[in-house]
Amino acid sequence: SLNDKVKELTVNPKSSLSMQRHFYRNEHWHIVEGIATVTIEYPSEYKKYQEKETHYKQFYKNHTTTIPLGAWHQLRNEENTELKIIEIQYGQKCIEEDIERK
Repeated sequence: SLNDKVKELTVNPKSSLSMQRHFYRNEHWHIVEGIATVTIEYPSEYKKYQEKETHYKQFYKNHTTTIPLGAWHQLRNEENTELKIIEIQYGQKCIEEDIERK
């Protein structure tokens, strides 16, 4: 059965979270405030759907993106104002221990 968890994340100006991946959950991000600069390195099984493995993209207020299970990802705030996102975790387990950092 699938589990889910909702969190609000705040990233301070000129700050970032670590490059990380999860083995038991996907994450869906909704940008509430600010501009999110996101890096996603898709797992090799996604290669047939993607023209390149690593994506760098900016997301603005009310934009959403999904981080698939197993994808390395990093959330950065390169702006001078706070970044706020709603993170919806869903998968087999939504636990803080499910994290590997680069």
